[in-house]
Amino acid sequence: RLAKLKNELIDRNQAIAHIFRLARAERDAWLNWPSRVSATLAATLGVPSHAMHAALEASVREHLLALGELKVRVE
Repeated sequence: RLAKLKNELIDRNQAIAHIFRLARAERDAWLNWPSRVSATLAATLGVPSHAMHAALEASVREHLLALGELKVRVE
């Protein structure tokens, strides 16, 4: 109780909501990444832009699915 009065504790529900928002922002950033970099990478490597975008997007989605299988415990 003393720790709560001293503002040394945080609300569990607020913490979980904050982590959820951070994770969603991270996921959205990764989903947008292929669109931002595929043309530049394709030009650098001399490959078709569409093929590069498709390959990057598939890899990012596969990686995010694997990350989504991680189980996080908040205690």
